[in-house]
Amino acid sequence: MASETLLLTRFGSGLRSLNTRQISAEEYAHCYREWGGSFIVHPEVLNYFEATHNVKVRYRGYFKNGQCVGAVPVWGAFVAGDHSALHAHQLDRKEDFGYPVIHLPIDPQSKCHVLYKAKYLLSLQQPQIAGALFMKRKQMAILKQLPDELEAGKKEYQIKERRFKRQGGIARDIQAFSGEEIAAIYVDLFQQRWDRPPQGAAMLGHTFSALKKFLFGKILWLDDHPIAIQINYRADTRRTICIDYVNGGVVKTLKNLSPGSLLSYINGCNACEESRQTGKQLIYSYGKANTEYKDQWCHRVTRGLTGYWLP
Repeated sequence: MASETLLLTRFGSGLRSLNTRQISAEEYAHCYREWGGSFIVHPEVLNYFEATHNVKVRYRGYFKNGQCVGAVPVWGAFVAGDHSALHAHQLDRKEDFGYPVIHLPIDPQSKCHVLYKAKYLLSLQQPQIAGALFMKRKQMAILKQLPDELEAGKKEYQIKERRFKRQGGIARDIQAFSGEEIAAIYVDLFQQRWDRPPQGAAMLGHTFSALKKFLFGKILWLDDHPIAIQINYRADTRRTICIDYVNGGVVKTLKNLSPGSLLSYINGCNACEESRQTGKQLIYSYGKANTEYKDQWCHRVTRGLTGYWLP
């Protein structure tokens, strides 16, 4: 039985890599810079997983007429960083990266048969990824264009923001704090919001220090105390701004100020405005489309699945 399983695994591995060639980390990084990609497949983030958790990454390239037209990082049979890959390597027990969206560095004019396992492929790449299934019942929550598409209307949030500032509230950039400081604020406010510590609390100082350049957004302060924080990971390329909102913490006793919603408004508006100013495509994901709260801020967008029909 063990030998049969091994043969099936080797057979599946051969099929997955059949239409690809191994490429170097440098070649992959070039593809990423050229064609864009989400945070979780950023070259430095993949290096983080390898250095911190000893999860080795390989890079496969797709070629047309001798030219590389796309690349995918892989952990064994999985697209590296996909939530199913994080789960398979038990990384979702050690750290919380939510359900990161997978946007692969593929030439927009090309189509690649990606046969490595993934469940969170972004539907915007459906024309570029052959063989994937995009089912309407499997959805991601992708931020609307703020403030224009906000159903509640921007006036309501402008009033909330003025009220917050009148009471002495300040929005400070998360980059102004060290990784250890961000971890302490997040653990405290997460505990207040959810009555439990965040996933991987013990190593958050290390995580946020190592990945600090990717953290995005503001921290809301009132009376010299933090009252709301969101953990957003951001990766920029020549074409794209990709952001994954993982989770957040908030002081629940300040419902009159709605600090959590106000922070979503501020972070979302800032990201959308930067996208408009730079002309880069914004992909701001709230993960799975599984709550009414996310529907307030996001469009439901189909996500793709691939590679699971191979052994």
